[in-house]
Amino acid sequence: MHGRRQMLRIAVCDDEKYYREKITELLKEELEKRELQDYVIEEYGTGTELLSENHFLVHDIIFLDINMPEVNGIEIAEQIRKKRPRVVLVFITAYVDYALEGYKTEAIRFLLKDILEQSFPECIEAIIRKLSLQAFKVKCNGKEGEQEIPVDRICYIESMAHKLLFHMAGVEAQQYSAYDKLDHMEEMLAGYGFLRIHKSYLVNIKCVEEIARYAVRLKNGRQLPIPRGKYQQVRVRYYEMAGDML
Repeated sequence: MHGRRQMLRIAVCDDEKYYREKITELLKEELEKRELQDYVIEEYGTGTELLSENHFLVHDIIFLDINMPEVNGIEIAEQIRKKRPRVVLVFITAYVDYALEGYKTEAIRFLLKDILEQSFPECIEAIIRKLSLQAFKVKCNGKEGEQEIPVDRICYIESMAHKLLFHMAGVEAQQYSAYDKLDHMEEMLAGYGFLRIHKSYLVNIKCVEEIARYAVRLKNGRQLPIPRGKYQQVRVRYYEMAGDML
């Protein structure tokens, strides 16, 4: 089931007025091309202004300049992430050197100021994919009865004794279950970044740390086996999918 998003709230934070206006203009252009009309864009001249009175708590997407006076964009992003783990972050900068540091805060994209026009359409496509993923939910049973869980929070799905166990990302002990077949779930989640590594496991590639020695090591430290006969095929498919999901 796809959740209906009532209003897309976007923040553009840059100390240079020219770039704030430029990003706002590009956003309007790209969203209107895709017939997305329910949105509001708010501009901020400093990170302090964005953080004050918790303005950032209402935003779905935040475009952040890295090189700002007072507090830089990376530090602002770290504070935002603590309270809004699912917000979509895009960094804007004039310098490529900050890229690795920026990705630690799980920014979806890193845009260079001198090529904004070229990189913006693809960035918006990536954002729409991400928001669509967050809105897509699966019906499961948990401690509190039947619930709908967002697909992007699932780390991996395990088939066990005629039912599926959903292991959630970031919450080791949290599990949900559903009476369904893994083949059906794999089909349902096609295009959402889930890789079948074994007859019993379907893994969210965003949770994969590495694939080595006939196993998938997840970011939470858990290891899941890959059958020897499928190992090369799984590795190739993982890298193909990881490229598509960037």
